Amino acid sequence: MNYYRILLLTSYFFFGGLVIEFHEVRAEEGLFKTESIRQKLFGRMDDRKKSKPLRTVSEKILIGVFSRVTDSESVWIRIESRSEFRKWTFKLSKQNLNLPRQEVRVWLKYISPKLSISHGKEYNVWFRKKAAFEMQKIFYNRQVRIDYDFSEKLFRLDGMVWTGDTNINVWLIRNGWSFYLLGNESPPEHDDLLAAENEAKQNQVGLWKEELQ
Repeated sequence: MNYYRILLLTSYFFFGGLVIEFHEVRAEEGLFKTESIRQKLFGRMDDRKKSKPLRTVSEKILIGVFSRVTDSESVWIRIESRSEFRKWTFKLSKQNLNLPRQEVRVWLKYISPKLSISHGKEYNVWFRKKAAFEMQKIFYNRQVRIDYDFSEKLFRLDGMVWTGDTNINVWLIRNGWSFYLLGNESPPEHDDLLAAENEAKQNQVGLWKEELQ
């Protein structure tokens, strides 16, 4: 009897040790799998962080349709994509957003017919309305691309507006509807804007007409 009891105890400890070792191996494998999954998740997070600057750059361009002009300083752009338009509803002020028309207002950079003319109140009002009318007549309903900056202080977009190969900001200066208003730094379009102003002077158009000098 003692012999069988010793044999049973020996078998119990032997197989028990195997079971414990087996569970330890499985636990270690589980730990390796968990670490592997964790590394993959951190890797994806790093990839997303690295991709953020690219998304920021792409958000500096706005595509839409030239809708209307309510003053000579800005234009209203209709955005066809509702999801694209929705992001501006939380950023732009009511003055620069039209919900029923699905439009955003873009203020034209480096130009201002209002600040460019000073020949009496009546003529100044006519000049600004004429500049807005000509812009609306030529560019209405055209597809446009805007290179913009978002002003968090004023809750508005300031931009350079393009339709095809035509820069509307440059067009206004070339046709004498505004001076080239240079800011603190020269923009990439500086040479084009300056050349447009010189061309308007030579052709004596708009505010450069001889009788206005």
